[in-house]
Amino acid sequence: MRHTDNISMQPSATMISVEHLEKSFPISYRISAWIKHRGAPPRRTVLHDICLSVRRGELFGLLGPNGAGKTTLLKVLATLAIPDRGAIVVDGIDAATDALGVKARIGLCTSEERSFYFRLSARENLTFFGAMVGLHGKPLERRIKEVVEVVDLEADLDRRFDGYSSGMRQRLTLARALLSDPEILFLDEPTRAVDPIHAESLRTLIKQELVQRRGKTVVLATNLLDEAWNLCDTVAVLRAGRIAAIGPPKSLDARFMGMRLLRYQITVDRIDDAIMARTRAIAGLARLDAAPCADGFVLDVEVEQSGPALTELLRAVSANGVTVRNLVSQEARPLEVFTDLTREQIHG
Repeated sequence: MRHTDNISMQPSATMISVEHLEKSFPISYRISAWIKHRGAPPRRTVLHDICLSVRRGELFGLLGPNGAGKTTLLKVLATLAIPDRGAIVVDGIDAATDALGVKARIGLCTSEERSFYFRLSARENLTFFGAMVGLHGKPLERRIKEVVEVVDLEADLDRRFDGYSSGMRQRLTLARALLSDPEILFLDEPTRAVDPIHAESLRTLIKQELVQRRGKTVVLATNLLDEAWNLCDTVAVLRAGRIAAIGPPKSLDARFMGMRLLRYQITVDRIDDAIMARTRAIAGLARLDAAPCADGFVLDVEVEQSGPALTELLRAVSANGVTVRNLVSQEARPLEVFTDLTREQIHG
């Protein structure tokens, strides 16, 4: 065998590649609208020029407020919705030409409970959905046993679905997605409506068992900041159907600090209204507040990143006989990053 043939057989480091993806929906589905616009009523674009890449074995997060396009993007990636334009390649397979090949490699976990049969037990539900992916008989029984062990539902397997708690339903949804042992999992808000204890258990299951131990590639949609920041290797922040930022959480912190005003806390021995009035006039100083503390006063300061505002401030207070005892730079917090990057959608 030639050396080049060996290279071609190596699995790609990129599991999912999305290029210039767009998706829109008709604004109205009323017959009158279709007649008025001759079968082509106005459409609302919910995904705009989405480009992203997910590495093999990565836990990739889609973070955004409600209505940002997270669920629509997952459905398009799972071939449940057809994009208007753009390219999707999943594990080397073009979704546009081989949707069945893509479906064979993925598992979709949504918070939509209506897809289960409420009067059937968890075992009966899994038996039905297992048959839908081509599993039958003993292999199906073994697979059900395996997935319920993974999600810790062995003791409740024969309970009816309508007797399950929210957390148990989410774990059963994950078990269903795992039936075909897919290489890729799409998880749409898996901890929604789950109590904090079971939510943390689900996160541990996703991160440690599915990604780290079993090597699954996971794309997780969430509107929970701590979940995305603490769980995901890479986060794409969606704003009104567009990717506002993408990268590891720490890199988003760094990008955010480059976009915004810099914050500092300065401890001084004393301060008065006259000094505050003079220093507030410094060019590039966006905010200056003072609060008493054990060592005197703490000045909460925001300055423009470019420019000498901080230096001028320190010079001004020192010239008035004020002793600067401490200066601390304030790091961006996830909430600040998220609020800044999605501000257009929240307030627009």
